[in-house]
Amino acid sequence: MKARGVTLGVAGAVVAAVLGAGWLVQRTALPAPARATLAAVRAATWLQRYRLVDSTFSIGGGPVMHGQCLQDWFQTGGRRNRGAALRLDDGFILLAVQPHTLVSRGGSTAERSLSPLVLMELGGCPRVLARRLDTVAQQHRGVTLANNALTFALKATRVTLTLDPGTGKPLALRVVTRDTEGTSHIRFATVTTRVRQLLSRELPVYGS
Repeated sequence: MKARGVTLGVAGAVVAAVLGAGWLVQRTALPAPARATLAAVRAATWLQRYRLVDSTFSIGGGPVMHGQCLQDWFQTGGRRNRGAALRLDDGFILLAVQPHTLVSRGGSTAERSLSPLVLMELGGCPRVLARRLDTVAQQHRGVTLANNALTFALKATRVTLTLDPGTGKPLALRVVTRDTEGTSHIRFATVTTRVRQLLSRELPVYGS
C-alpha cells in the first residue's frame, strides 16, 4: 500500500508539472487577446443572440430612415435557407438568402443603387455584422478600440461600432466606403409572429 501511495504521489506530481509547464508556455508563447479583439467577440455575441434589429439611419446626409432587419429561414427556389430581410419605412425591401439569392423591391433609385452590404450593415442585420466581427477577431489585427468605439475594415468598407461601456452591446454604427458614408442607431428587438407575418407579405420572395 505504501508503494502504491508513492506511485500515485509521483504520478500526481508529474501531472501537476505538465499542467504547470503548459500554462507557462501558454502565457509566454500565446499573448492574451487585445482589448479590441475581446470587444469584437463580445459585440458579436450580442448580435448572435438576436434575430431582429430596429434601426434609424441616414446615408450621405440624406433623409432619416427607419428600418427593421430580420434574420430567419426563407423559402426561395423551393428550398428553405437562412437569410436576412431588411425593410425600410419607405417600402424598400432587401432580401439576401444563402447562397445566391439577393433581390430588392420598392424604394428610391438611390437606395437600389447602394451596396446591399452597406444597407444591411446600417440596418443592423445581426448575423451580417456578427460574421464580420468574428472575421476580424480571428485575424487578431485590423481592429481598434478607443472611447467605446470599435473600428475595423473589411472589403473596402470601414465600420465603427459604438458600444455600451458597461456591457459591450452595439448601440450605433458608422459605415464609410469609397463612395458614401452613413450613420445608424440600432436597437435589439424581439421577433413576434406579427412581425414575421407582416414582413413575409412584403418580401420579393416569400419568406416563412
